[in-house]
Amino acid sequence: MSEKTKTVIAALLLIAIAVAAAILLYVFSVGLLGSLGVSNSQLLVVDSYKFPTTGPLALTIRNVGPKAVDLGEDKIFINGVEGTLGTSCPSKLTPTQSCDATISLSSYANLVPGAAYPMKIVFPDDGAVSYSIVFGGSS
Repeated sequence: MSEKTKTVIAALLLIAIAVAAAILLYVFSVGLLGSLGVSNSQLLVVDSYKFPTTGPLALTIRNVGPKAVDLGEDKIFINGVEGTLGTSCPSKLTPTQSCDATISLSSYANLVPGAAYPMKIVFPDDGAVSYSIVFGGSS
């Protein structure tokens, strides 16, 4: 290989490395800048729960976000199965307000006592919050 060919190949490799680095920097900065302005304005925390093996799940939830949460429009999933929210909570949970809720599943047969399962509350417009709950346990 001649010296000119080696120089051209080296220059092309340096250009390819610079382009790859620029693409990585762009992807990182877009992801970082895109997440700076986004905040989940609907936030619920689970203060306590009791999940007997006979069902349903009883929990105390509290709104710690800056705006009211419409519980009638939220969807609640336990281990990927949609649950039904009982009517003991108001339809709108205002900031700092808490309530005692019950969540029923169509079947508890696939749940193993003592095992932890994900519970996810999905908001119609602002994302979701997830918790881990133990079937047959409490907190």
